[in-house]
Amino acid sequence: MISRLAEHCFWLSRYIERAENIARLLEVNQNWLLDFDIPLELQWKPLLIISGIHDYKGNLDKESILNFMTWDQENPCSIVSSMTQARENARVIREIISAEMWERLNYNYLWLQSNTAKDLYDNNRYELYNQIKRINQLLQGIGESTMLRTEAWEFYQFGRHLERSGQTARILDVKYHMVQSNPDISGSNIEISYWTSILKSCSGYEPFLKHANIIENQVGNAVAEFLILEESFPRSVLYCLKECLNSVTAISHKSKSKISNTTIESLKTLNAWLSKDETKQSIKVQLHPILTKIVDIVHSISDSMTRTYFDFNPDDHVLEMNEIENINS
Repeated sequence: MISRLAEHCFWLSRYIERAENIARLLEVNQNWLLDFDIPLELQWKPLLIISGIHDYKGNLDKESILNFMTWDQENPCSIVSSMTQARENARVIREIISAEMWERLNYNYLWLQSNTAKDLYDNNRYELYNQIKRINQLLQGIGESTMLRTEAWEFYQFGRHLERSGQTARILDVKYHMVQSNPDISGSNIEISYWTSILKSCSGYEPFLKHANIIENQVGNAVAEFLILEESFPRSVLYCLKECLNSVTAISHKSKSKISNTTIESLKTLNAWLSKDETKQSIKVQLHPILTKIVDIVHSISDSMTRTYFDFNPDDHVLEMNEIENINS
């Protein structure tokens, strides 16, 4: 498969997933703030940090952040920007994705540019963000039903699960840190509600109640363990990274590549580390360092994927053992 087309498949799914994640975060956060009097720095700033935006110069009030994260084309993490990039990637690979998928993505892109979407934003933001979530879930479903199970599909799947694993880890890390750094929230009813909002931000509230063991764990530990290690939950970090490993292994086999693949080795090592009993115990006392490590490694996996498949240079494909050792340390 041509590397340029593979890269478009990879980023198409990432941008679709990103738009859905941002819509869910904005919806959950604005609903959560209706019930509690939260310090200003904990209201909307965490959403910027989760999205990797550390140099935001605007106001931190609700209207400024919602507008910035929904409509700002200059913000690479906004919903409109993500859907614009998804459409551009899909346009290049129209012969790979199905006509149904392209038509739905193009229709949704045009809808977001219309006055109808802007009017919905002004009058019913809850419905707007729910509509965006449904749009992107529909796109994922159409892709699932209509794309051939070729290398293109594996790159598409890899991008989706890599984006999802990083997003889950960042949501948990940033919001946990905000709770622990604020003594007025830690140990209060607000903290319980905060953990609930974290689950909802990852579409994990109902699955958590059905499955998680809260008796032996405090609520915070139970939520963290569920979102990181629960193999039956499709948005947990471990589930997504295992799917990434499955996809990149399939790509390697289909391409019959003889190249030493740091992506596969990094994923194998990271999955093995997360599966250890010691890691499960460490979550209870070292959650922030563990999540920071996961986020950093997910970034490095994305970079190694780019070096291996998209920006091929034989000199760059010597496996550096210190990268793998960093995962174990």
